[in-house]
Amino acid sequence: MLKDEEGSEKQPERTFTAAFALLATALSCSIVVVLAPRPVQPSQLPALRLDPREVAAALVVDQQRAERARAFERDPDVLHLLSLYRAEGLSELQDGVDMNAVGERRRELAASAELLFTRLGAERTRALIAATTERAMACLAGNRDSADARGLLGSFPALLTRYGYVDRARRGYGQAPTLAVRTLYKARFNLITERPLERDLSAVELQAYEGFNALHAAGLPGERRAHAAQTFFRAGGHDGAEAAAIWLWQGGGREQALSLLRSEYRKSGRLRLRNMALYVASLE
Repeated sequence: MLKDEEGSEKQPERTFTAAFALLATALSCSIVVVLAPRPVQPSQLPALRLDPREVAAALVVDQQRAERARAFERDPDVLHLLSLYRAEGLSELQDGVDMNAVGERRRELAASAELLFTRLGAERTRALIAATTERAMACLAGNRDSADARGLLGSFPALLTRYGYVDRARRGYGQAPTLAVRTLYKARFNLITERPLERDLSAVELQAYEGFNALHAAGLPGERRAHAAQTFFRAGGHDGAEAAAIWLWQGGGREQALSLLRSEYRKSGRLRLRNMALYVASLE
């Protein structure tokens, strides 16, 4: 009787040991399969991912700057520049505009902006842009029909739709994170005032803006998206090397794509980069 009881007690233990051994073997095989070199075609772009803490910090900085702009928002030169800026936005919505008048206004706008930004200095210029962006985002989310809203936004809402930041029914920002939309507007402000497009944009703003352009903005030309992917990578965007390599590959830059994939694999050890490099190298 004692032997029978001892055998019955050990049976569950033997069953558990066998099951554990089978599980361990299966896991080992899975790991081997995952780690095994496997060529992967560089075609599927990753999704845009941003660090939520960095995004939150960037939005707080913008709010603080916009608050500081209240100290000089009634400055005559500021009011004059914003008046010219809104006039430019309104002209974007008109048909048959007088191009001579438009050209004259743009020259005046650029000259006024240069003088004002020099006088304000770098930080107060950033504050003015942040405050203008805040007002434009409020107009975008609310009533767009007032003269002030139409001037601040101009063709910006149509741009958001054309490049896939929003859908045609204007239901929110679609795939685009709020920070990408805000940064696109800052780029628009820079363009109109003849500053470098990406002037004064933080790393996470560049990641949001150029990351969305590279990874999701299907309405943009491929050449522009390829440029965006390079900027996204240099700004430290998540999966930026993968995105940049895919656009290099698709644009015919095979050697550049291969060099980037191999270099970034050595730094990060990411198997997907290795597998994409294997595919590109196999086509020599």
